[in-house]
Amino acid sequence: MRQQQLPEWAKPSFDGRFNMLATLAGKQQEIEPLRLKQVELEDQLKQEVTPRQYQLLLEWEETLNHRNALEKEFMFLAGIKDGMKCLKELYEFASD
Repeated sequence: MRQQQLPEWAKPSFDGRFNMLATLAGKQQEIEPLRLKQVELEDQLKQEVTPRQYQLLLEWEETLNHRNALEKEFMFLAGIKDGMKCLKELYEFASD
């Protein structure tokens, strides 16, 4: 199923909202223990693997994070589009 693209003028507004929500998500109370665990594991990895292996892990993590960000952005924009369609249908229904 092909998704219709948002108009170019709308993207900066939605991107800004997405980025703001991503920042807020990172500040949630349940995130801090996970962040600390991640730092602990990173320190262990640095001690246990070779520098080349550690670099490969960092590249893998960067690729994974980028893919996850793109997937979340797709879902966010799809939700916006769905919401706009619902509002349009409700408006048309109420206008009849």
